[in-house]
Amino acid sequence: MDSQTPMLNISLHVSPSFSGRILLYVENGLVKGDTVLRQDEIIGTPSLFDHILERAGYRVTPVKKD
Repeated sequence: MDSQTPMLNISLHVSPSFSGRILLYVENGLVKGDTVLRQDEIIGTPSLFDHILERAGYRVTPVKKD
């Protein structure tokens, strides 16, 4: 038996000549929002940014609360 993952068919309102990255917000199979990502934008988790900072030589430590 062939088990296939369900796929969403969505329409994007971009020019046919568009090249780039688009961030989508999908809810219940429908696109609820989208935004074009600039060339210099990075999308990631807080732990990714900690990792990037540490690789650049910074030390990431929690702030001491009084």
